[in-house]
Amino acid sequence: MSTDSNTKISGPFQEFPQVSDWDAIIIGGGPNGMICAAYLAKAGMKVCLVERRWEVGGGLSTEEILFPCYYSNVHIIYHMMVDYMPALKDFNLDKHAISWIKPNSQTAMVFEDGNSILLSNMTADTKDSMSKFSWKDANTFAKLTRKWKKITDEIVAPATYVPAVSAIDLSVALEKTEIGHEMLEMTEKTPYEIITENFENDKIRALLLYVSCMWGIDPNESGLGFYVALQLYRGVNKCYCYGSSHKLAGAFERVIVENGGLVIEAAAASKIIIEKGKAVGIELAEGRTLKGKVIISSLDPHTTFLDLVGEKNLPGTLGESVKQWIYDKWSFHTLHVASMEPPVYKKLDKAGKPVKGYDPWVNDAFMVVFGVESTDQLLAHWKNVMSGKIDDKNFCGHATCETRLDPHLTRWPGRHVSFFQMHAPYKIEGGWAKRESQVNQAILEKWEKVAPGFTKNNNILKMNGETPEDIEARFPNMRYGSIKHGDYRPTQMNTFRPNLDCSGHKTPIPGLYICGASSFPGGTMLGGPGYLAANRVAEDMGIKKWWKPTAEMEKFLKTYFEK
Repeated sequence: MSTDSNTKISGPFQEFPQVSDWDAIIIGGGPNGMICAAYLAKAGMKVCLVERRWEVGGGLSTEEILFPCYYSNVHIIYHMMVDYMPALKDFNLDKHAISWIKPNSQTAMVFEDGNSILLSNMTADTKDSMSKFSWKDANTFAKLTRKWKKITDEIVAPATYVPAVSAIDLSVALEKTEIGHEMLEMTEKTPYEIITENFENDKIRALLLYVSCMWGIDPNESGLGFYVALQLYRGVNKCYCYGSSHKLAGAFERVIVENGGLVIEAAAASKIIIEKGKAVGIELAEGRTLKGKVIISSLDPHTTFLDLVGEKNLPGTLGESVKQWIYDKWSFHTLHVASMEPPVYKKLDKAGKPVKGYDPWVNDAFMVVFGVESTDQLLAHWKNVMSGKIDDKNFCGHATCETRLDPHLTRWPGRHVSFFQMHAPYKIEGGWAKRESQVNQAILEKWEKVAPGFTKNNNILKMNGETPEDIEARFPNMRYGSIKHGDYRPTQMNTFRPNLDCSGHKTPIPGLYICGASSFPGGTMLGGPGYLAANRVAEDMGIKKWWKPTAEMEKFLKTYFEK
């Protein structure tokens, strides 16, 4: 059975046709795929979004990973761009009961000697915490935070949602303002240089370097130094989606359906159909064919171009560009834990009494970093990870007790769900099958040192470890456990993401577009690729946009690119 573009699929008993026609077909129901579909559906296009898994959301997954009764946000939990993402405002998600929690206690780092540092949303509280170690550093942090906020608010955040600009053109444009010039100076330095040149205390350095680089920035690579400003400013503005991250996915899905779009789950795309050099549809693994005026893929470059399109159908040097794509320098290993009581961070003396030193609000922190005592140890850990190793005695990571923010994650009132997450190699020396239990035990030992009693006296009810291999199993487009679909390095950013031919979200293959984390501006729940792809498709197809750029985006473009 086939349909034309006027055929409507309705009624509880009507079977989905074997062949159907659409204006736009989006492959992949992760955040960017849903954002792109929502914009185009509301613009009046006939949209179909296909998702391989049994439910949409992608990284916005909340699963009963500690079965039964205990849920965890297994991928995205720290939402750092809530204050800027156009989609959150354009679709008025408040009507779907989306609400955000922004804790004042944001990120803590605890040390085995009983000391701790706390980065807070309120700068004055951060100063108070840092001043125990260095008055100079406390004042420097307050001063730099004002600059980092300006860089983020006026440049980095709005630039996330406008089309990519070449590094040369961007450099020329940024020289128009003092803050732009300062950002360029930062960019040419490594994160390690920026932190060590501005701060003197090693514990403070360790925390700031961790937050600056935790999402995949090489601490010793220049060219992306501005990420220090972005990550340290947004790192004290992280939000939690109350009710779980998957609630946000559900809100976007409702927007798509409300505007006439269709979402098909358990529908893996097996092929992008190319006819006379043009993308004209997709085939699903279960046999149905969807034909479309445009095909938009949110998957990684290898899956989109080599697996679905096929190398023989790629024009010019596109195939070689895709093969040269480099995936993330590290992935993550996560230990999920259900417990009777939450972790309580403290240092006990020989008599079992708490030692003074920890900030009283550490246990309220959204994220608690522990495991290393110095920048040298931190750098050594990252060096090990990038060479395929984990030293059970020298590693670090961050922990979050999710139920402190969201008690709905457990069906047992009063019980808790937490996780510890660490940078980890996809290919670990010895293999994950052998090393996972050893790494999990090492995590528990470190956790017990900084949160005495957490792992003792039958407090832990259930545990589940997730290796980089498990990330890839859940999300095959996160090849090698690459949560951003590709490494962050100067040669894979801006107009090089994923390559010069595709950085504008339109590929050299007519009718084929991309909107995933491997396209500009990147991953970590920015919402930029989906938004920008929707803009490009609407412009190319002559569809009237119902949305407008934010005031911040318009100011950025006027300041730096109007002649």
